[in-house]
Amino acid sequence: MIMKNSILAMAWLLASAAGYAQPAPDSDAQNLQEIVKFTQAHMSDDVILSYIKSSGKTYSVGADTLLFLNSQGVSQAVLSAMLTAKSATPPGPQPPPPVAMTAPPVTPTMDYFQAHLTPYGQWTDVPGVGAAWIPAEANNLAWRPYMNSGHWQFTDAGWFWQSDYTWGDMAFHYGRWVHNDFTGGRWAWVPGYDWAPSWVSWREGAGGLGWAPLPWGVEFRAGLGLYWHGALVVDGVGFGLGFDTYVFVGRDHFWGGDYNRYAFDTVRAREFYDHSEFHAGYRMEGGHLMAEGLGREHMAEITHHEIVVHQVVELRHAEETHNFTKRTEAHKELALAPVRGREAARPEAREHAAGTAPEHTSSHPVSANTHPGGVEQHGVTTHAPEVHSTSPSVPATTHPGATGPNAKDKEATSNSKPPATNPKLPTTKPKPGTTGTNQPPSVPR
Repeated sequence: MIMKNSILAMAWLLASAAGYAQPAPDSDAQNLQEIVKFTQAHMSDDVILSYIKSSGKTYSVGADTLLFLNSQGVSQAVLSAMLTAKSATPPGPQPPPPVAMTAPPVTPTMDYFQAHLTPYGQWTDVPGVGAAWIPAEANNLAWRPYMNSGHWQFTDAGWFWQSDYTWGDMAFHYGRWVHNDFTGGRWAWVPGYDWAPSWVSWREGAGGLGWAPLPWGVEFRAGLGLYWHGALVVDGVGFGLGFDTYVFVGRDHFWGGDYNRYAFDTVRAREFYDHSEFHAGYRMEGGHLMAEGLGREHMAEITHHEIVVHQVVELRHAEETHNFTKRTEAHKELALAPVRGREAARPEAREHAAGTAPEHTSSHPVSANTHPGGVEQHGVTTHAPEVHSTSPSVPATTHPGATGPNAKDKEATSNSKPPATNPKLPTTKPKPGTTGTNQPPSVPR
């Protein structure tokens, strides 16, 4: 009878609206009743404390409840243990372990680029541009993009740069390159999110030809073509590229790669540049961009070489899969690297988003096994930026610092001391362009 009355009194205290303590849930009342029962049964503190610790239960203990429990003979040690159990936060649901990637993502992100490129170079911030990646090979100031460890192949989407570097599937098919004082006279790659067989311009002269990476500030707008500082690229627009941004070779050394052996030296390159003709190397066909270079028939004629047309989707899939496998074998943590980090797109990107281009009408059909994701545009996959605003389109703007350095600038930067290596990733994301190439990707489908 005494035990029954005690429990009823405690329940009345916990539930009383006139008391200082808040009403406790049924489970809390039961937990408190257990402690009172153990105490009334004259169990030792050691046993009660062990029970509190092992049960994992928590106790709703207020000032009035403490006074009542004390009146029922519950010891100070047990009360202290109950208070500690109250403050402990029960473990919540644990997130699932990261799932290892078995293939490159359909749509690359900045997080993916940073994770997969960091083992092979360093990231830096370039004023007016944003985050840029300098490959380790570029510490040799004679190194240039689209020259070392690779060769050209022709596809149904135009000239495809087949790189031998494990990271070549990213840096030679996405983004742009910069080369100035801020990079220490080294070539640095700036992330972009549209894929193409290559991003270069061309020059041709007597007995030779050459190509140079398109600089930051050149954009691709779906269904429209290449834009330079907000204006459509037309013949004669050289993108501000100096003679020493080009890889010039004799016509008989175009095929087979190993261009660093045959590239013109500085004196010969300057002279050839002055007497060569610029070609943007791209044309629109049926609303889609073709990386045409100097043209298939013309290249076959001047190089005296039969040109085989490969399927761009097959070359792309083989290169990306091979390189991803090699990277994740060498650096297993890359298979667990995050693939998030979408950038906020500017409102005007909607005007040139993927899918707005005219229907594919090219005479060079793309293979049915199109690379998943994006819109296949004769091999140029354009990703629709994610738009977070309903504001109307705004005029295209120029990119500060986008103009390529001239010859004098190059001579000055070639003697610049490279900055110290900073292994930390930059906090600055790539500066988004107005539309197209420099815009972030959409949500992977």
